[in-house]
Amino acid sequence: MTTSDGDMPPMLSESDKFDGTNWAVWKDNILIAVKFRRVSGYLDGSIAAPTTFAPKETTDTATQTTAFISQAETPWHSPNPSPAEWKTRNAWTKDLLIFNTKNPTGLGIDTSGSAADTWKSYISGYGSPSPMARWNAERELRNLTYSDGDDFPNHIANLRNKLYNANALGAGITDESFKTIILNSLPHTWDPITILLHRDMPTTEAIS
Repeated sequence: MTTSDGDMPPMLSESDKFDGTNWAVWKDNILIAVKFRRVSGYLDGSIAAPTTFAPKETTDTATQTTAFISQAETPWHSPNPSPAEWKTRNAWTKDLLIFNTKNPTGLGIDTSGSAADTWKSYISGYGSPSPMARWNAERELRNLTYSDGDDFPNHIANLRNKLYNANALGAGITDESFKTIILNSLPHTWDPITILLHRDMPTTEAIS
């Protein structure tokens, strides 16, 4: 990602966009992008929208005339942006959230205010662990299945992402339990292989 004002926010793959069940992994991806672009203040609301903008002025004592000096462009993390800069940077941060979410309206995301307002609606709706959220995350993990011919490394990556989400919500799934979940996700055609992998071994060894 470059650092010009014309940049669009980075786009996640369709499978990585927020869908209501992958909060933990998605949040980490968003925070990485925000940190890289140095717009944390627009996400948490600490960089407030400027209400007025008074350009600097200088006076020529010989002619007693006043000239205005245009303000130099501030860096993206500046706490004192011009109104135009704030509008651009707030829009970038808000677009980062919305464009990387599947059906924001359907997920109950408030997109009417600033980027910070939008972020608050994510936090309030999905950031606090709850029994229902934990149950949904575990269900998503245990219901993921592999079919012959699918991309196996991608299947494992999806399982690990869903494990991360579930444990971030307090599921407490152990390595041994995760290995069982992986083996149960495979079709019966894999039985001659998986039956040998139920013995005591780490998940990474079983995957290998």
